[in-house]
Amino acid sequence: MATAVLSAPGGGMGSGPASAPARPVSTASGLLAMLSEPSPQLVSAALTKLLAVVDTLWHEVAESLPDLEAIAEGAASGTTGASDSDDVAVPGLDLPSRRTAAAIASRVYFHLEEPVQSLRLALDAGVQHFNPAAEGSRGDPYVECLVGAALEAYVQKSRGEHDAAVESAGAEKGGADGGGDEDDDDESTLLDPAKLAALVDLMFVRCYADATHAHALGVALEARSLPKIAECLTRSGEGDGTDDGTKTQLATLRYALDAAVGLISDNRTFRDEVVTIVSRHLADIFTSSTSGSTVHSAAAVALCVAYQLLNQADEVGALLTQLLVGGVEGEVLLGLQLCFDMVDSGDEVFVGAVAGALPAKTAAAAAVEGEGGDETTTAQTKDELSTEAHSALYSARKILTGGFVTELSLSFLHKNSNSDPLLMDHLKKALDERGNSRNSVLHNWGVGTHAVLNAGTTNDSFLRDNLDWMKKASNWAKFSATASLGVIHAGHTTEAMTLLEPYLPPSAEAEGGAPPAVNAAGGYAEGGSLYALGLIHGSRSGSSAAKRDEAATFLRTHLRSSHANEVISHGAALGVGLTAFGSANLEVVNELKELLYTDSAVAGEAAGMAIGMVLVGSGAGNAHSSLPNAAEAEEIAEAVTELRNYARETQHEKIIRGISMGIALVQYGQEENADVVIEEMRSDRDPILRYGAMYSLAMAYCGTGSNKAIRILLHTAVSDVSDDVRMAAVIALAFVLFKTPERVPQLVKLLLESFNPHVRYASCMAVGIAMAGTGDAESVALLEPMLEDMTDFVRQGALLGTSMIYMQQSDSCNRRKVKSFRQRPPAAALAAAGRVVSFRCTWFCINSTTGVFIRIVCVGLGLSI
Repeated sequence: MATAVLSAPGGGMGSGPASAPARPVSTASGLLAMLSEPSPQLVSAALTKLLAVVDTLWHEVAESLPDLEAIAEGAASGTTGASDSDDVAVPGLDLPSRRTAAAIASRVYFHLEEPVQSLRLALDAGVQHFNPAAEGSRGDPYVECLVGAALEAYVQKSRGEHDAAVESAGAEKGGADGGGDEDDDDESTLLDPAKLAALVDLMFVRCYADATHAHALGVALEARSLPKIAECLTRSGEGDGTDDGTKTQLATLRYALDAAVGLISDNRTFRDEVVTIVSRHLADIFTSSTSGSTVHSAAAVALCVAYQLLNQADEVGALLTQLLVGGVEGEVLLGLQLCFDMVDSGDEVFVGAVAGALPAKTAAAAAVEGEGGDETTTAQTKDELSTEAHSALYSARKILTGGFVTELSLSFLHKNSNSDPLLMDHLKKALDERGNSRNSVLHNWGVGTHAVLNAGTTNDSFLRDNLDWMKKASNWAKFSATASLGVIHAGHTTEAMTLLEPYLPPSAEAEGGAPPAVNAAGGYAEGGSLYALGLIHGSRSGSSAAKRDEAATFLRTHLRSSHANEVISHGAALGVGLTAFGSANLEVVNELKELLYTDSAVAGEAAGMAIGMVLVGSGAGNAHSSLPNAAEAEEIAEAVTELRNYARETQHEKIIRGISMGIALVQYGQEENADVVIEEMRSDRDPILRYGAMYSLAMAYCGTGSNKAIRILLHTAVSDVSDDVRMAAVIALAFVLFKTPERVPQLVKLLLESFNPHVRYASCMAVGIAMAGTGDAESVALLEPMLEDMTDFVRQGALLGTSMIYMQQSDSCNRRKVKSFRQRPPAAALAAAGRVVSFRCTWFCINSTTGVFIRIVCVGLGLSI
């Protein structure tokens, strides 16, 4: 019977004429029946025939999968003994036949859409039946499917090992339980680790051979495998040693840098490790003598960005020194351009550290700068650096900390300011026509509109021409009007004291060295002027460091002497926070803490925010911090802990809110390092602390697109009992997703239809922040229905959000809808409509030219919303 069955499908085993065509097999039942034959030869022949027809008759073969797997069991171990199954016990069946059985079963599982089981058996079948590197295997659905399953299993396994190692290390340091629940149903555990690793290595080798290093690097990044990442980057540089090979490696390194920053959003430690590996390879290219000038320059730019991401100011200083003192004109210009790029990033502390890492200002350098010096030192240093090198270093210092960037910005904005004075005249007229019932509110917003319209241009002619109108401001409106001068003259440090002299409170020098007397009443203009002074010196990252320090000293003097007047203290605290932004100065923190403990609601709110500005991004009080002075780190951490405790003790909501926002600023860029503090604040009974937790999430995960942060924010937006907390959660989405802004309108689309007006308002603002300056028609269409909302502040939010989208857009934008929007009558919120006018000439952007977030913009936007 066996002979008859064998001869049916393919013309027999040697019977019949050799030229007779093979008849197609219509059923596999006969071949499957042969699997139970005691003869190894018959079973082997049946398996060979089944392998040829399994792709068409797999539905029949599927019924015999247990038998096939039983036959294949010996293939994995290489044994040739009998199987454990009594039905298919075939003594003497050879290893190739068992591997054939595994290949057949693998094909059946492939058709049953169970790729992991199919891969398990394909690995047992060996390279004779499954070899992705073989000729003709590319494009084969079976091979491509199993390769995908193998890579997915490899990524899952490697990533799990990495996460387990991180949790274990965290448990050892913090005493937390790092163990997690493992997925018992994970099919990837069925795969042989050694065989899986061999297959993945084979795919990496194929990528290297095809010069598709980016594909291999993507898998390595997903798998969190640092050795594989290093291997990919190293292999990308293998070639014939020509400049083309170096260009290929440089392109791969830049891709790795972009991927690390843009795609790794849930593990800052791993991202820093990847950037460190990339920086090593970039440094090798930069220092290589075989690199061409183009490659050399491109490597220097990427290396500077990598060092900045790692906060390694000394390395950046060494890189700039090498470029500036080499004497090559192109390299000197590149070094100066890198200085401009760093200033654009908005991190004054890092920029100052880079300037400090440049070669010390010797007597020779002082002579170049016109400051003189003793002849001995000059003679000692002339041989070390040339006059041209000192001149280049002087230019670099001037760019970094000398205020040269701000001078250029002011000059450009002043000469090219095309703001129409008639716009403010018409707005003033419309405000006056609204009557006296709401005049103070509209007047205040009108002044703010003028400040935004002329920000940084030093053009305050409207205010000077309308002093009588300005005098209508009273109390806090007067504070805001005076502070608006700081917005208009932002960066104008050379004339700051002269401009604000009529408003500033008397100093100790004016009183003959004695502390000036402070009246407990009034002080709105004085407090606003102190805040304006801070805005002038601290709102621009490129302002002069020396001028900023002078202003900080002046403001700290008034901060210490003005505790009797909470308004002046309020302005002084905000000014100190701006001038000492990111400095982590312990003395400043203690002075602000003294003001906070006076238990004044108005002054305490500003003090809490100012402490956050001084410690912005430091992570003080967390498990790990980036405080520059290790000796003061413990004291500052204790101060932050005291702040959190004081927020739970005080009865003033303003103070609690100020401390909450201050803590949020401290968490800027900390990501998972801030999780403990955020979770503590999220679980607090006080809604204001939960409100601060939402902004802490926004600051900690700003621009990362972290799924964990988005999940928390969305859950809070629909579940918290406090309207303010829900509002903050929705607005925070725009910060977290700032690098992928198109996702924000999709996420908040349903929230715009919420019954809660605070959520609708926040949704409008989130869309506006994310899509600022894009003129996106779909986003505008989302906000258009909100312009007719029944709640006034929702209409206001829709106006503000739409105006942010239309920032710096021409009248033809969005099929000329922007023109009609600007001409919209001030029905619901006239002041917001005025902001539409001002936003036309203004723009904010969190990203710098190098892709590094501008910290001061993030902070300012978070505090102002």
